[in-house]
Amino acid sequence: MWTTVLLLVGIAILVAMGAYSIYLFIQLRKQKRLFEQARLARIARIKESIVIIAKAMHNDECNHSEGVIRLRMLLDPLGQKHLSDYPAMWALYEVVQDMPTHDERKALKRNERMKLDLQRESKEVELEKQIKTEVLQLLNDIQNN
Repeated sequence: MWTTVLLLVGIAILVAMGAYSIYLFIQLRKQKRLFEQARLARIARIKESIVIIAKAMHNDECNHSEGVIRLRMLLDPLGQKHLSDYPAMWALYEVVQDMPTHDERKALKRNERMKLDLQRESKEVELEKQIKTEVLQLLNDIQNN
């Protein structure tokens, strides 16, 4: 009689463990699906931001220097294209990447700010035509990925 009781308890434990493992497997699949949806939504938001900035740069609604800084930060997480794939935008980025902003910029003397502005603006003018071409290529690349 005890063997029957122990056998039934053992079977009940095995059934309970099997049911729990099935429950955990279902939860894992749900979690993976939610993670993938969140990842895809993030990629969509990043691409949308890239498109908005690129169009603004092309239409002269956004300063090219500001645009390349923002694009660099948005392209890196995508991992597909990098700003360095666009030579003119990369050249401008290399000029402005270490320039002080916000409070650091305000702390500079007026002539230092003017010198940095002249350097930035002259590079923007030099590369403007190429940047506009590259922005269109970027828009095409983003829409095809």
